[in-house]
Amino acid sequence: MIRYLIKNNFKIMFRNGVNLLIYIIGPILISAVLASAFSALLESYESAGDFKAGYSIEEGSVLIPYMDALKEVAQDNGIYFTEYETGTPKEIIEEYGLGGFVEIKGDSYTVYESADEKVKGSTLEYLMTAFFNAIISGDTKDIKLSVMYPDHAPSVDSTDYYGIIYIAYFGWLSIICAAGLLSNEKKNRITERLCVSDLSSLKTYLSRLIPLVTSVLISLGISSLLNVFLLGVHWGNAALSALIVFVSILAASAFGLMLFELTQSMVAATFIAFAVVWTMGFIGGSFETYMLSSHPEALKNLMPIYHENRALVELSGMGHSDYAVGAIVYAGVLAVIFSVITVGSAEIKRRLR
Repeated sequence: MIRYLIKNNFKIMFRNGVNLLIYIIGPILISAVLASAFSALLESYESAGDFKAGYSIEEGSVLIPYMDALKEVAQDNGIYFTEYETGTPKEIIEEYGLGGFVEIKGDSYTVYESADEKVKGSTLEYLMTAFFNAIISGDTKDIKLSVMYPDHAPSVDSTDYYGIIYIAYFGWLSIICAAGLLSNEKKNRITERLCVSDLSSLKTYLSRLIPLVTSVLISLGISSLLNVFLLGVHWGNAALSALIVFVSILAASAFGLMLFELTQSMVAATFIAFAVVWTMGFIGGSFETYMLSSHPEALKNLMPIYHENRALVELSGMGHSDYAVGAIVYAGVLAVIFSVITVGSAEIKRRLR
């Protein structure tokens, strides 16, 4: 009977072809837009070296007491600040050949970068973000910061980066592809009907999981190939990259089905999934590149999508990654945990009925 259910669920999912089409076209469109918008950011991922930066600070700003600490931290990292009281940031950068400029007003700041010095501008932005995060946390007595481009940084451009990580991001939103199937089951009370059959909760779960994982994998596989041919995205070690994406899709699908089982609402499950995945993506490098992110490394390592992003990008840029095995194991463990919770919950409800 489980084979019949799997076959039938496949048919239901492919009748809702719009969702699958989104999974094919969506990553390509978003990758193309972001790759174009941030092309300069990753053109040359290398140390900015020592450089001069300017700043201006508004009289009465609450940040005045911290300026000496900022200058000291900046100098330790090869950035030398000079105050300029007149002139616009753009004019000052061009006239004095600065790597960037910080304009401080009240309790906020704005970073301006030179059009020809994107790497220096990004480094200055990183320094300011990390420094003011330290101020907010209250750790202002002995602020120490190390701004550097880590040794593990792969040589990757924006097209490769976003073309890869949005395949991973869409994979974690696999609940979208299950919308038609789960809504159909809810509408026709399929779960209640299966309760009177001899089909176990595990088999019922697998009859949903297998079509979902397969459909998402096929859709993102097609999207990945189109990314290669249309955008020129380079995947490193295709077999290992495919395995990482597959296990992550397995974990994401199990996560989505767990949310639906616990909430019994497609709307609630989708909302929670989007909120969780967006948060993981924000911290794990789906929007801001993880190489330039100022989030603590310990926090990023908690996010499974960070392990996946980093493993796939490093495989593309360097041909190897120390995060590859970890990404597979992490996602695999999550898939098992989510599956156990889903099947256990379904079995309890089955017995109560």
